[in-house]
Amino acid sequence: MINRMVIAGVVVGVVLSACAHAKPPAVVADVAVVQPSVAPKVAVPESSSPAPVAPAVDVVEALKGTVLFFDFDSDHLTPASQSTLQRVGDLLRKDGRVRLQIEGNCDEVGTEEYNMMLGQRRAEVAREYLTNLGVTSRQLDTISYGSLRPVNSAHTQDAWAQNRRDALEPSVQARSP
Repeated sequence: MINRMVIAGVVVGVVLSACAHAKPPAVVADVAVVQPSVAPKVAVPESSSPAPVAPAVDVVEALKGTVLFFDFDSDHLTPASQSTLQRVGDLLRKDGRVRLQIEGNCDEVGTEEYNMMLGQRRAEVAREYLTNLGVTSRQLDTISYGSLRPVNSAHTQDAWAQNRRDALEPSVQARSP
């Protein structure tokens, strides 16, 4: 039994000694390092290239100056306003980068607080109409100016009718990285 232990010890010693003197395996250094400036160009299919900026600019130009009018003390869309919003919705769905701020306005009749609330309701009803047409909510913002931004400052029925409106202010949203 001692002989077996001696032999086993000698074998272990020889193996350990051989491992200590053995050369480490060679490291393969055939890895190609590609510098960003010399990387091969990859052809990008046309379908995945970004859309040109021109369509958004065209949509913004088409929407500038668009106004919806309301009846006295009302936040209901008239048939003419609904028709206008149909056209606006068609344009907004063409390019998701176009944003629209809907600015609710009122005439000077009523308290400041009431007019601010009415202006907000007018802006929200237009926003809801557009989202029902399929425009994404992230494209739409609302704000109320109440009676603070009249387009006609005369104190007449005609002037007040011009001030009961939603002004639509389009802009182009930058693409996120």
